Amino acid sequence: MIQSHHFYAILPAAQTVFNWEAADFIKVIKNAAHIAQLTIVGELAYAFQPQGVSAVILLAESHVALHFWPEEAKVTIDIHICDYQKDNQQKARLLAEILTRQITDSESMANWNYLNITG
Repeated sequence: MIQSHHFYAILPAAQTVFNWEAADFIKVIKNAAHIAQLTIVGELAYAFQPQGVSAVILLAESHVALHFWPEEAKVTIDIHICDYQKDNQQKARLLAEILTRQITDSESMANWNYLNITG
């Protein structure tokens, strides 16, 4: 059986996020993934004109996608972490907590949704 953990949210962006470039979003996601002990295997970021950024980190366990909407002062985040030979739910939750602190300057997890997928 396959099991995976899907955390997703639309978060308010802290003022500091408005100064980040595409590479900064990648750096933040990679740092959070390292702390959560997830395995990074690839990365890609794209800066939209005149504004906005999408950044994706490919993980051995699945992926993290982040999209910054400066005109709305929001960041959408999608975290999908699969279980393979062990339960990775706590790693996925830790990743969400770290990204929340970095992006919102808050520890509130109120905007997050969680879906446990099995099949």
